[in-house]
Amino acid sequence: MLEALNKTKKKILLTSITLFNERGLFNVLNQEIAKGSGISLSNFNYHFATKKDLVLFVCKYIGYVLNNRIAENKLLVDDSTPLEVARIYLEFEKEFQFFYLDTHNIIQSYEVLGKELEFQIHKSVMLIKNMIYVAVGKGDMVHGPGIIEETYEKLSNQIWMTCHFWYAQSHFKNEKQNIVSKGLDACYELLSPYLSPKGIEKYKTFLDLHKKI
Repeated sequence: MLEALNKTKKKILLTSITLFNERGLFNVLNQEIAKGSGISLSNFNYHFATKKDLVLFVCKYIGYVLNNRIAENKLLVDDSTPLEVARIYLEFEKEFQFFYLDTHNIIQSYEVLGKELEFQIHKSVMLIKNMIYVAVGKGDMVHGPGIIEETYEKLSNQIWMTCHFWYAQSHFKNEKQNIVSKGLDACYELLSPYLSPKGIEKYKTFLDLHKKI
């Protein structure tokens, strides 16, 4: 997507994300983005007539980035685990933290984004659920008495919620070190009651590879 943008629009996009992450979406003015992009306000307005136009474009871009990272990750095809999916979301969330620190206010102000987020949540939960089924099929997770379809549904939602709100919670608690690895540890704790001995070994190895991220 970036490759298809002209130089100025690309600069505005990347500058916007940087400033939004630093100060919050609602605290950044268009003229500040223009200044940070090294262009005039009139040039900025030529590309984005309103703040809403810019915000919708930025959110379209970050949705594109997330979908492509998932689609291009070969581990999701070859030997994926729910933790691999969690890693993608946690790293993505850290990169576009402004959205996750202020999700409610953003979707309240830009209603169309609420519908997009609802669709993205559904896709994310289904992806995690599919990875859980793959893990069961590989013997990494067990399927025993008391484990039903609803069990996997709830577990998938719990993992999604952990990922989605992890950065915001870490920020509120002023925990800024190893955010991704700590988030992965939390997801592992959700999965651990259902892991086989083989799965425990495999997932702990995965966690060791992603420490201090």
